[in-house]
Amino acid sequence: MDSDAVQGIYMVLSAIAAVAPVATFGVVLVAYLSYRQKLRADRRDQWWKRAQWAIDAALYDADPQRRLAGLKVMVELIGSDLATSADAELMADLAVGIQDQELEYDGGIRAGVRPGHRPGEGGGGTAVELPSRGRSVTAASAASARILHEAERLIEAAAGLRALD
Repeated sequence: MDSDAVQGIYMVLSAIAAVAPVATFGVVLVAYLSYRQKLRADRRDQWWKRAQWAIDAALYDADPQRRLAGLKVMVELIGSDLATSADAELMADLAVGIQDQELEYDGGIRAGVRPGHRPGEGGGGTAVELPSRGRSVTAASAASARILHEAERLIEAAAGLRALD
């Protein structure tokens, strides 16, 4: 082999050796970014599974305690950095629907809520402020009052998240 060929091979290997740390850094960076993306996707998947449980529980109107637990979990979930504005919109709509169910009046008292009734006007009850609706209602049961209050908290939390976007 002549010396020019050896010198050419040496220059190529030197150039490769000089570029190798940059290439290694690039590979490590891509691997790290892929890991972070997968980690976030996995966390988001777990967040959504919890959200599905909470939504199912909150919509189960046969058990007020389960409904209340679902609403409380939804309030916590919407405060997570994994929640999106679309999630906030969905949860706010669900909270409004749950309040509508609690406030529904079918020619009698449903779920212990008496729209327009004032505390102290016989029969007792718990006053619940609903700023999202611009009014106050009196719930005949403590469970109904807590559900209405928690749904209002969810509406407020969702509005706060949407305001950030």
